[in-house]
Amino acid sequence: MIRICQPSDAQRICLIINEAAEAYDGVIPADCYHQPYMPLDELEREMKEMTFFGWEVNGELVGIIGFQPVKDVTLIRHAYVLPQWQRQGIASRLIN
Repeated sequence: MIRICQPSDAQRICLIINEAAEAYDGVIPADCYHQPYMPLDELEREMKEMTFFGWEVNGELVGIIGFQPVKDVTLIRHAYVLPQWQRQGIASRLIN
């Protein structure tokens, strides 16, 4: 089920981003990949500028997407699903 995320979800969102971003290791340039990929303080700053939605399974966030309005467009800034929940259509549902 989709729901809007709250500031209290920041740690879980951070976990989802960082676990999913492990797929970047060895794929994107080494100077662009670091651990954690998204530090919690950076995420908390970004959450003030955008709206996050999450996909829940049994009351637990397993995927997220962040939308940021910029001038007359809306950017998709983050779209991540926990590895064990990938390939099940969750990201597609969040985007649509």
